[in-house]
Amino acid sequence: MKLNWGTMIAIFYSTFVLFMAWMVYKSSGENFDLVTEDYYAQEIKYQDKIDSKSRTKNLIGKLQTTIKGKNLVVLFPQKEADLKGSINCFRPSDASKDFTTSFAIEDGRFSIPLDKFIKGKYLIKVEWSNEGLNYYEEQSIIIP
Repeated sequence: MKLNWGTMIAIFYSTFVLFMAWMVYKSSGENFDLVTEDYYAQEIKYQDKIDSKSRTKNLIGKLQTTIKGKNLVVLFPQKEADLKGSINCFRPSDASKDFTTSFAIEDGRFSIPLDKFIKGKYLIKVEWSNEGLNYYEEQSIIIP
């Protein structure tokens, strides 16, 4: 059987159409999680976050996140202070693994058990207040 140019072009276009249909099918099954559901409302309040970040940069120490034993330990720059706030553990690859923990501490140290995490990258977003001033910092951490 001899194939002429017309048959070859028809096979090529048919293969291309089938490939494109398969790509559309595969891409429609992808899950695209938003960073947050109320994106526009948070964008309006972003100036407060900018002010909190600049206040955090002016602190004498830095916020530190370390893994000790079976805990993620967050050390705050204000060691001898009454701190209240929340820690949002954001997993960029899967929104179902995100969680938020509130805290009220006096010694400048807060621990989160590693059982709450799965292995991989997290963005730790820490918001806290001390003496009426708000602070904010983000740190990236890899959970082993």
